[in-house]
Amino acid sequence: MNETISVTRAILLAAGRGKRLQPYTDKTPKPLLVHRGKPTLDYVLDSLQQAGVRDIVLVTHHLHDQIEQYAQLRSARSSQRVQCVFQSHLFGTAHALQSVVEQVPDSVAAPFILSATDYLVPREFFPQLVDFHHSHDAQASVSMKALPESELEGRSSIRFDADQSILEIVEKPPAGTAPSSTGANLTFILPPEVIPFVENVPMSPRGEREVQHAINQWLAEGGQARGLLQPTPSEWQSP
Repeated sequence: MNETISVTRAILLAAGRGKRLQPYTDKTPKPLLVHRGKPTLDYVLDSLQQAGVRDIVLVTHHLHDQIEQYAQLRSARSSQRVQCVFQSHLFGTAHALQSVVEQVPDSVAAPFILSATDYLVPREFFPQLVDFHHSHDAQASVSMKALPESELEGRSSIRFDADQSILEIVEKPPAGTAPSSTGANLTFILPPEVIPFVENVPMSPRGEREVQHAINQWLAEGGQARGLLQPTPSEWQSP
């Protein structure tokens, strides 16, 4: 079990332009769009706080000054320490993680959460994932979601071993090739051992370096991961 190493650190991806939500994101970064009276990012941080995660790194780029100001205010009014790392180019999630490794290396010196920030998660979302991580022996945990047939091509699909451990996260599989109807949320608990695989992630056809590639390489080299099926977190929707 992973009970001896507490998960107290999180790296949150808050750099994107939020093109699908333009024009709302032209002047407000997507993680700060307000839902029911508070920023989307509050929902993520509140759930992380409930899980005992106190050290937060926000990866920023688009309208980064607004997120940096938010981080200062959040740190001042909560028990969490929230700092920002600037991602020089929007080259994907692996590049975002590499930016953190270069600027705040202590953040990946122990198991850490890596997550998107545009989810409207309930408070129990991260406590459940952290509790699950501490309940098994694998070094990594993946938040999983059930996928309808119509979404299998546009999402990730998880390939499982016979014992239901995770062998691979297949991104956007061609029609009819998805290994399962279970996908991965962009939410992981990862060990430091994944980091050496991040630097060599190639550019995808979409022009991004995706962290799932690094995770898959680590799994292929003997890393172990298990997944927790959670309700699919909703995202901010325009009126």
